[in-house]
Amino acid sequence: MEDSQLKILNISGKGFKKQLLVSSKEVSTLHVFLKEIINDSVMIINTNVGLDVYYHSSLCYKDLIVNAFLLLTTCKGKSMDDFHIKSLNSVSDIENETNRFFEKLIKNPLLFKSYTKSLFNQLKINYSNNVELIDELLALWQNKILETNLDSNILKVMMPYIKNLQGTYFETLNQPILKSLARETLKEARFN
Repeated sequence: MEDSQLKILNISGKGFKKQLLVSSKEVSTLHVFLKEIINDSVMIINTNVGLDVYYHSSLCYKDLIVNAFLLLTTCKGKSMDDFHIKSLNSVSDIENETNRFFEKLIKNPLLFKSYTKSLFNQLKINYSNNVELIDELLALWQNKILETNLDSNILKVMMPYIKNLQGTYFETLNQPILKSLARETLKEARFN
């Protein structure tokens, strides 16, 4: 993963609000625009914690993404001062932020549960169009989750979503024997 060109731009509101920063229609508009500029490897996850733009590129598109986002939000009376913006341009940046984010999020179990549900549902919806991007993210997150030594209650919240997403991955396989083997391996009885 060291040669990864994965980049993430996170935009969150100052002061937590239980609402999305932009609507799903605005996310769709932003996605179409960014996909044209950056190419096909763009994914946007929109939760009540913030908006994350994931993309593969050797170039940093922070300014472009922020300006496009601001075009959508300034008509609502918002300005750049209303948002926290983080640009993660290397694997080490992403790993460090992932650690920090998980440690912060697990302190609020209800927020963690709603965020996890929303995140994994959106990952599942986006999976067929972003297989490589999502697989890379999941591998990175899995390593960081194991390192943070999460308690069993948090893992209980996450496991159904992880299994569901893994099921989506296995549905994309074209080899029936491999599908069958994977399903058998992921049965509940096999989890520790």
